[in-house]
Amino acid sequence: MSSDKMRVVLVMFFAVLSVSIGEALLAKGMKLTNQVTGGWQDQIRGMMTPQVIGGTALMATYFGLYMVALRWADLSFVLPLTALTYLLGAILAKYYLGENVTSVRWAGALIITLGVIVVGFGEGQSLPKP
Repeated sequence: MSSDKMRVVLVMFFAVLSVSIGEALLAKGMKLTNQVTGGWQDQIRGMMTPQVIGGTALMATYFGLYMVALRWADLSFVLPLTALTYLLGAILAKYYLGENVTSVRWAGALIITLGVIVVGFGEGQSLPKP
């Protein structure tokens, strides 16, 4: 694998980690504020938990890293790498959020991950120089 391609994969690894953890934090924070009573000020205050703020910051980090990767590589290479969030999302849902992740969901996440490996690493062309 070329150093340019490896650089994109590394940036996308951190991007995928950021968005996966960010989504899990956001889900946790929104479940903590699971109230429908009160005025809009109460709703805003409920969304200002550390989990929601941290999750939002990590998701913003993802978008920044994603833009950098798109500057360096084609969308057809970068976009499939984002599918790794399905596997990380399932892991975080199970072990951080305590959700019931069924065997069908695990199988789906693994199939998507294998597809990412085929698409991302199965091509022979190199990336253009930035």
